[in-house]
Amino acid sequence: MKSCYWKRRGVRVAKHADVPRGATPLKVKEKREWNIQLPSIPWHWVGAVLFTVVVIAGGKWAYQSWPIQEIEVNGRLSVWDANELAKQLAWVKNESFFSLDPQAVYKQLDALPLIKQVMVRKQWPGTLQVMIAEDLPMAVMNDKKLLSISGELSEIPQGYNTEGLARINGDEGQAETAVRYFRRVQQSLKQKELAINMLTVNKVGSVSLSLSNGWQVNLGRQYFEERLQRLGRLLADLPADAVESLDLRYGKGAAVRWRSTQEMG
Repeated sequence: MKSCYWKRRGVRVAKHADVPRGATPLKVKEKREWNIQLPSIPWHWVGAVLFTVVVIAGGKWAYQSWPIQEIEVNGRLSVWDANELAKQLAWVKNESFFSLDPQAVYKQLDALPLIKQVMVRKQWPGTLQVMIAEDLPMAVMNDKKLLSISGELSEIPQGYNTEGLARINGDEGQAETAVRYFRRVQQSLKQKELAINMLTVNKVGSVSLSLSNGWQVNLGRQYFEERLQRLGRLLADLPADAVESLDLRYGKGAAVRWRSTQEMG
């Protein structure tokens, strides 16, 4: 089979001699080169994004892990019980070490009666530590509230036994005066092994006392220190079981009301 070549419109085409006339000659396809440029990938940005995702996921896992498992309450407590305070904080065991806000614990405890100071901290891996300092109760005010040695009035904690505390009656606006008088009288009576059972301060600041030896004493609202010293001398000079009451509002003396013979036994 012979072949020959001929040109048609600038394209060289091979033609076989035995190709029948009228047949369409084959065309040779030109080669095309495709030059496609792909955009470059900023791998440093991809790495940064992946790192951020990993950190966030890991942080969320850590945030929800490590639950608080133990609550420690310490302090010199006389009003509150450490176990009772721990029960009131039972909700923290639903929190993780990282999510628990110590300020929330502080606010809850600081709002309780007679709580003077609160310190809260978390100890790894799952302990909440609480240190409590109480404001000591001094007396019961009007049988409704506790009066502390710092002069603060607060609610009586549920279940707290007020037996043995002195009673203060009178206007709550005189609380500061009552504290000052109470502490001063207690200091004076301590040397004589006596105590105040009740102290009453009225609206004008007049003070009267009921002592542990049974004496009823009216100090009035003036010359408090002078009259208190006079009371000390009378306690030393008069037989305790013979006196029912003293009124120290008279000059430099005192009006004494004596017990009856039957009352003295």
